[in-house]
Amino acid sequence: MFALLAALSASAAALGALPGITPVHAADTFKPLGALPSLNGGRIWSVAVSPSVPSTILAGSDAGVYTSRDSGATWHLTQPGVRAWVVGFDARNSNAALAGTASRGVMYSPDAGTTWVDASSGLPAEADVRAMAFGLDGLAAGTDNGVFLSPDGKNWHLSGLAGDSVSSLAVASNAPQLTVIAGIDSGNLAPGFLYRGTGTTWQPLQSGLPAGAAASSLTAGPIDATVTQRPLVAVTTKGVYRSGDSGSTWTSATGVPSSVSPTTATFDPLDPSVVYAGADQGGSTGGALLRSADSGMTFAAFAPGLPNNAVNVERIALAPTNPLTVIVALDPPKGAATLYASPDSSLPAPPALAPEAPGAPVPQVVAPAPTTAPKPAPGRSSAPAPTPTGFAAFAVGAFHWPTPLVFEILFVLVLVYAIVRWREREYVEGPP
Repeated sequence: MFALLAALSASAAALGALPGITPVHAADTFKPLGALPSLNGGRIWSVAVSPSVPSTILAGSDAGVYTSRDSGATWHLTQPGVRAWVVGFDARNSNAALAGTASRGVMYSPDAGTTWVDASSGLPAEADVRAMAFGLDGLAAGTDNGVFLSPDGKNWHLSGLAGDSVSSLAVASNAPQLTVIAGIDSGNLAPGFLYRGTGTTWQPLQSGLPAGAAASSLTAGPIDATVTQRPLVAVTTKGVYRSGDSGSTWTSATGVPSSVSPTTATFDPLDPSVVYAGADQGGSTGGALLRSADSGMTFAAFAPGLPNNAVNVERIALAPTNPLTVIVALDPPKGAATLYASPDSSLPAPPALAPEAPGAPVPQVVAPAPTTAPKPAPGRSSAPAPTPTGFAAFAVGAFHWPTPLVFEILFVLVLVYAIVRWREREYVEGPP
């Protein structure tokens, strides 16, 4: 996939894109795409564009998964009967599409969204899959009960953060092993709401992030000759933050209007300096679409042609075309959810991307953890039992009686003998 992106970058440069950010072209106006049949009053939760065939688009919604083969002009409900929280394409094979659903786990399509099958092996029953991330050696799924990893998108195993509801995921790096940033919005928020994980070990990230917040969205950009680590943007309930060191430290973004609270963000797949952010405004009137040309440090409004007072941006998808095509899913407070698209001709020529090397493959299953010795009962010693000697040793060897059973039997026999002798004396000798 990254070789393809590099080729697209070179093509854009060869065609002579503008040397710097300029005002949005008059022709760059958002226009509505085709309606999603049978969606009725449902919401659109996710949009994804095929990295190799940009005319193929997926949309995850309350009605199921929709597929378009003509850049969104027409749509077909290819997987009905499920609520699809997230849709996407495998970074290694763009024909492999996946959808994370509400209470139905993961759905898998081998033909870029035409047909779907269940792919939830290893996931908990009725798993709520809210987010997904696609690496070069495996995939990650964020569920309502932790993060799961898969080498193939069909077989999953728990990676960590059990008990936390994972709202967002992003691949921080592929080598030397898949490293994922996970954002949570409920569960154990005391250590923080962002974590970095490499399989089974997860580290909370706090430097530069606000306390008492939760994660709404995570996105990672590509790398080039100057940007050697994937830039990250985290959208939180207390603002937008950017990291250039795989999440170790974060810096607050500027330029976000105080009247809006962004809820989603997406990096340009061709340029690590370009990122778009949107706000759905919690279902009320308003919302916003913003753009950054400095890798998420500063943002400015970018919404030509979107309906006034109804720019409720739920999700953003970017098609690697020339110029870049921006697709937004709007969930306004009134009326049907809709999709809009626009070229962004004001962007400069993208740089030549540096292809990422794959790392260690994600294992099919996780090796079982070492068995923990049971804790001793309160008040009891965990020291080993003493070796029997004397009569006890004879009893163990002769009758295979364990100690201290031998001594208990001897005590009972002595007690019985003493009682018998006392009663004999009483009956024979009479009362004193």
